[in-house]
Amino acid sequence: MTISRSTWTALGLLILAHVILASVFASITPYRQSGLVTLNRTVEKDIGAPDERQHANYIARLLNGEGFPVFNPKDPNLYETYQAHQPPLFYVVAAGFAKVSGVNDPTDAETGGRLRFLNVILGAIVVAGVFFLGKNLQLPEPGIIAATAFAALLPMNIALSGALSNDPLLFALCTWTLVGLADGSRNGWNVKRAVTVGVLIGLACLTKTTALALLPVAFLTMIIPGENRPGIREAGIALALPILIAGGWWLRNLNLYGDPFAIRAFSEAFQGSAQKEMFVTQIIPSQSPEANPELEYWTRWVGWWTVRSFYGVFGYMDIWMTQTGRQSPDFEQNRLYWVLILFGAIGLAAGLFQSTRDKENRTPSIVLVAFSALIGLLFLRFNNQYFQAQARYLLPAIAPIAIWIGSGYSTLLKSRANLAVVLVAVPLLLANAFAISRLPGEFSARIEAGRAAASQQP
Repeated sequence: MTISRSTWTALGLLILAHVILASVFASITPYRQSGLVTLNRTVEKDIGAPDERQHANYIARLLNGEGFPVFNPKDPNLYETYQAHQPPLFYVVAAGFAKVSGVNDPTDAETGGRLRFLNVILGAIVVAGVFFLGKNLQLPEPGIIAATAFAALLPMNIALSGALSNDPLLFALCTWTLVGLADGSRNGWNVKRAVTVGVLIGLACLTKTTALALLPVAFLTMIIPGENRPGIREAGIALALPILIAGGWWLRNLNLYGDPFAIRAFSEAFQGSAQKEMFVTQIIPSQSPEANPELEYWTRWVGWWTVRSFYGVFGYMDIWMTQTGRQSPDFEQNRLYWVLILFGAIGLAAGLFQSTRDKENRTPSIVLVAFSALIGLLFLRFNNQYFQAQARYLLPAIAPIAIWIGSGYSTLLKSRANLAVVLVAVPLLLANAFAISRLPGEFSARIEAGRAAASQQP
């Protein structure tokens, strides 16, 4: 598929926009700064980005030559070490970036924040991946640009690109794996494509356990009937390489924790965190005695929190793009969210419908749906035990979601398909402007409230 110069220019501009906006988020979000978290009305050691402090501690350990951490659920200092169960790839890359960028101590509040700019780069790679996925699917150029714009300008994705986390590397590897699977399905498989896909999946599995969803999706790609189905050699390479790449880490975990993914150790450590059972048996009955607790949990709590956090919630899930209320879906209180949800839902529905009629992309369409469904099921499974209504757990599927929204709008608008970019980009740009204007004041208020609370303690 030949791409016009104007479309390549649009890609460059969208990558630049993502880099600039992510850098702004990185610069206005406190790094290792204590303050009052309004979600639970307690003073915390860090109010910036979720888990950022613990990711930095992991990197600092590597820089200090102490090797990979061993996760201890009974660690009295668990607050500082609860990311120690994570696979190592992001932390190795971040330690290298620290040396290049002159960060000697990631735990230093003055200089450690530079590490966030590694994820600014990784976020740009995600944006490029969405573009090339659309290109490999041979979408109309307005649809490719609109899809890329959604990924580039989604406030939550931008905020994650401006924070220290292993999420953007996971998003990048998942996105480019899907690019490779689409390429093979459309253009045929060879050893080079199989090796590329296998290496990407293996690296993703060394980044976060969520990447395991890529393995059954890759297998599905190999068995769907079609003229471009890979041969036994290519399929074997693509499926064996991830095991060879990540197998050593899984064996280490099996030896240390009794299971290859450290899930049991994680569950033991987080028994005291917010659990579904607490909401269903205590919180919801006390707030809404006549409501069905199970239904209320999945709709008003998990559902409503998740759909808004998909577009943007900042700090420790306590800074919303609204003036009042976290639970109420009232339009007046959540006007911006409802606009974003409406625009996203229209494009998503149209894109999913169009994909069912796209015979040329039959295999890639099935693969994108299957991967997104697996990510969604993992999210539901997680929230069936813990209350973790954070849509960042769904963003490994940012590429399929963006593709459906972009292609959906370009299909709906037909001869005016160029307007798809406007309909996707404008609401997201407004949301970014609102968030950027509000965050400094919100963070400052939390820092001052934390200092005031600390001064009153004996």
